[in-house]
Amino acid sequence: MQPAINTTLQTADGWLTVPSSLKRTDLTPRFNLSFPAYFLNDAGAVHLIAHETNDGYEPPTRDLIERMLRRGDAFVDVGAHWGFFTLQAATHPAGDIEVIAFEPELMNATIVSENVARNQLSNVAVICAACGNEPRLAPLVTNSTMRHCIFGADTRFDGRTPSKWVPVVTLDGALARFAKLAERRLVVKIDAEGFEPNIVAGAPSLLLSGRVAMIIWECGEAFLAGKRRGAMAAMVAFLSDCGFCHFRPDETGGRPIAFDPQTSWNGNVFSLAPQLIAEAWG
Repeated sequence: MQPAINTTLQTADGWLTVPSSLKRTDLTPRFNLSFPAYFLNDAGAVHLIAHETNDGYEPPTRDLIERMLRRGDAFVDVGAHWGFFTLQAATHPAGDIEVIAFEPELMNATIVSENVARNQLSNVAVICAACGNEPRLAPLVTNSTMRHCIFGADTRFDGRTPSKWVPVVTLDGALARFAKLAERRLVVKIDAEGFEPNIVAGAPSLLLSGRVAMIIWECGEAFLAGKRRGAMAAMVAFLSDCGFCHFRPDETGGRPIAFDPQTSWNGNVFSLAPQLIAEAWG
């Protein structure tokens, strides 16, 4: 059952504001997440707000990002939605963290940019594009603010006729444009409703460079059966060949356990460089 929104949201100029569950040392919110008030009944917005105002949004992922980020890192947020994880990384107490946020849906990207401005952040670049295995234009299927997907990536949406076309870039190509990232260690988050294998296929140089400490990716409903499931298994095999070990949260709240792509797990997966496993969970 979806938890209730556990606070009264502040409204100003037609925008609602959700204080972060992450706090500074003085217990004030580390950042505020704002969005237009007319999205209050959007399913994606309700999911995010209800969890953030209760036990926090996606605690296993949020907490792991907190532990893993180091001063001087770069955080890459693929499928940024309204920028929750982007803002978390950009305000991380380690400092000197550069953030690149990819969000293909125009309104979502506008909200991310607005949140960057409202939080007075100068270390975030927002790219209004999808990521994939090759540069091109692709149709985007929309489904609440949170579940957009490239047409055909998620078979739940294959019967719909997309009305939006968006640019697709590769991670290798896009990140090469940012000279300030060249020597930084990278933490990557990917949430793309079934397009994750294509995104990973577009980043071989990055993944083989040894600079990627962790990839957080969503193993969602798109991977339960069919071609997408096979693509997910092939992606996991490629990441394993690149040296990553894969874990998923323990549903009882214990230490994360090894992820098996043959199971029907639905949720985030943490792919870590082996030497960082002890750092992540002790």
